[in-house]
Amino acid sequence: MTSVVTVTPNPAIDHTIFIPNFTAGKVNRVKNERMDVGGKGFNVASFLKDYGIDSVVATGFLGKENRDFFEGFLAERQIEADFVYLDGKTRTNIKIVDEGKQEITDINFPGLYCDRQSGDALKRMLGKLALTNQWFVLCGSLPPGLPDDYFAHTVSMLKSMGKFVALDTSGQALKEAIEAKPDLIKPNISEFCEILGLQNPSFDEIVQGLMALASSGIKTVCLSAGERGALFAEDGKVMLARPPKIDVLSTVGAGDAMVAGLIAGALSGQSLTERAKLSTAFSACALTKMGPGRTTRERVSSIMKDITIEEVRI
Repeated sequence: MTSVVTVTPNPAIDHTIFIPNFTAGKVNRVKNERMDVGGKGFNVASFLKDYGIDSVVATGFLGKENRDFFEGFLAERQIEADFVYLDGKTRTNIKIVDEGKQEITDINFPGLYCDRQSGDALKRMLGKLALTNQWFVLCGSLPPGLPDDYFAHTVSMLKSMGKFVALDTSGQALKEAIEAKPDLIKPNISEFCEILGLQNPSFDEIVQGLMALASSGIKTVCLSAGERGALFAEDGKVMLARPPKIDVLSTVGAGDAMVAGLIAGALSGQSLTERAKLSTAFSACALTKMGPGRTTRERVSSIMKDITIEEVRI
């Protein structure tokens, strides 16, 4: 059982609008636009397929009225779809890109309301998928209606079935789910500080916090730190991966690419050092391209040689 299941409870259509010199409160002229399937789980699934991972399943909630947009996207990439459908349309999020300023303004809608019955239906579906799949990635925010501990209960259920569970969420949902001890988490620096109650931590305090989390029952902790690179903690070790200088086209999906890289490395039994290097290359590839084909093996391999890895000791 080597299939990867990505779970996106609150997906979206990303409507990206390119506006030179975007100014709030003024009339702005659109230079270009694009519509993409959004949601962290969809991104992870796409990055894995781009890399050549054959068996990937996407699940979560979708609105019935625009399900074709998402299902077409998945079918084109040969990603299996198995969703719980809700009344209405899946939300559309707006991203305003000013390439000159290298700024992105996000306008995110809350998503479709999900009642308890629908939440239970997704858990039953995950239980069914767990009979034939080993790797689960729980991604993104929870839709309105689901309690903050929904991911926590889901992690516990899947872990009790002997599954590998990665978690990439934020806020109270992350705090609750950490208690269920997922195998992998990937907070950003703000989320990390919130989890541990830190304010303006020193580098040593960050490393100590990572080691504490990685010794609490969570196997692997990845902390993204933007252009400075990323830290990876596991089995008493902390590795720092530094990417090469790149021209950033878009930051959309870069963190999801890092998660996909960690999963891809784990699937082939790589060491922490190897996974750190691979996932950093995934993220760098995502930063420099939009659309499909961002994390092909060729693109990933071409950038891996320029990534530096070192063990952090304090």
